[in-house]
Amino acid sequence: MERAASSAARRLPRDEALPLRPLTLGELLDTASELVRRRAVVLLAAAAVLALLEQAVLVPWRLSLDIRLSDGPAGLSGGYWLLLAAGAGLEALIIVWLGPAAGGAAVEAVTGKAPPRARMRAGVATALVGVVAAVPAALGAFLGPVWLLGYPLFGLAAVAVTIERRGPLGALRRATGLAFRGGMRGAAVRVVGYFSWLLIRFAFYLGLLAGLELLPLPDVAAEWLMVGMVVAANALAYASLAALDAALLIESRVRLEGLDLWLTGAARHREPDPEMLAAR
Repeated sequence: MERAASSAARRLPRDEALPLRPLTLGELLDTASELVRRRAVVLLAAAAVLALLEQAVLVPWRLSLDIRLSDGPAGLSGGYWLLLAAGAGLEALIIVWLGPAAGGAAVEAVTGKAPPRARMRAGVATALVGVVAAVPAALGAFLGPVWLLGYPLFGLAAVAVTIERRGPLGALRRATGLAFRGGMRGAAVRVVGYFSWLLIRFAFYLGLLAGLELLPLPDVAAEWLMVGMVVAANALAYASLAALDAALLIESRVRLEGLDLWLTGAARHREPDPEMLAAR
């Protein structure tokens, strides 16, 4: 009888892309990278489109302030500070909107099956929670250190819509709860992950500036080259941060709610499927 139970329990996939155990910050970042690799086409393509649309908003705004990426880091004047706050809100919006693709990769890693195609209701919920998440991120950035609370406040909402099949209000409550439970560990992981990619992007930007000095390009060509490279760097960062959110939601449920034990028990009675991860 024990042998039968053990055999049934092994039906639960043990995919090393997303181990069902408490993870360190480094392991969560590695897991996010693996999830991006597995859904690279969908995640990076969507991230690139959204990053391009972001620049379509920010480029005219920067030019109205006579600020160009190719000129180097700008001073924190009043107008530029507002631009930074708007950029922070757009980044939060994009990361949340990438949640369904990242959440799908996480579901497949845990259950071995891709989630069903999202319905219009889920798409509307994702759009709504993204807009809601962008507001405290932008407002927090405008106020300075308040961003540390505003950015992680609703960040896990879209992955909750996808993984746990929640509606917008339920997903927002769930995101806040997971972000601030356990000594605010979820919020801290999101903030540290963001700053990690911010440093990578800034170093890349400085490298591009150094490279431009070696290229005899007109000012207009140099600026558009910088914009294109920034879009590429942002796309990779946004996809990775969305994947971090998906991994963090699963890991938080393992750490705080015993998801791994529940899934192992459930797998003894039926084949693993995405429904196992739905809200219960």
